[in-house]
Amino acid sequence: MLIEDKLCDEIISYPKIDNQTTVSICGAADLGKSYLSKKIAESLSKRNLKTNHLTLDSYLMDRKTRNKKGLSGYDIEAYNKKEALNNLIELKNGKSIEFKPYNHKDGEKGFDSMKMNPADILIFDGLHSMHSSFLPYVDITIFIYTKDEYLKKIRRQADLIKRNYTTEFSEKISENEFNLYKTNIESYREKANYLLFLESKWKYKLIKTGYNTVYN
Repeated sequence: MLIEDKLCDEIISYPKIDNQTTVSICGAADLGKSYLSKKIAESLSKRNLKTNHLTLDSYLMDRKTRNKKGLSGYDIEAYNKKEALNNLIELKNGKSIEFKPYNHKDGEKGFDSMKMNPADILIFDGLHSMHSSFLPYVDITIFIYTKDEYLKKIRRQADLIKRNYTTEFSEKISENEFNLYKTNIESYREKANYLLFLESKWKYKLIKTGYNTVYN
């Protein structure tokens, strides 16, 4: 069974608390959070469950501003946390929201706003999607991780392809970005209902925390 279908089964079987079930997908950059979120949304939609996908990157400062402030995406201060929280609450309360998607290649938000209407399930992904500010409005938490050396390798590749960085710049910031992940993000793992270990590209091992159940 595909990993998105396994997660889909888990989400559907999870006790429903209110009209919208909110699923947070967290973890280091470039491990497939957004990719997996879209795959889960597709799987849920096939089961006639209306599903939205909202990424915390939509509330990220543009890259030039972050650089001036000395901030990384691994810093919660790099996001408009208040706006993200308000939108999360509005969706939870059955209201529509508008936001501007972030373009990683350009390091900026688009000019056109997108509208999102309420749905049965919201997939909320991002580096800080399990921040304490958001958790009261999240029902299910998933944390993606991998081996440290593999994480560094994936990050360097994404810097060149996804962010359009130079090799020199990627190497310059590599160790600092890794240390920020360790300091600011890895601790979220302890709060997750499910862990996903990335073995290789798009191949994950699912672990249900609290029950110590492993799906290969």
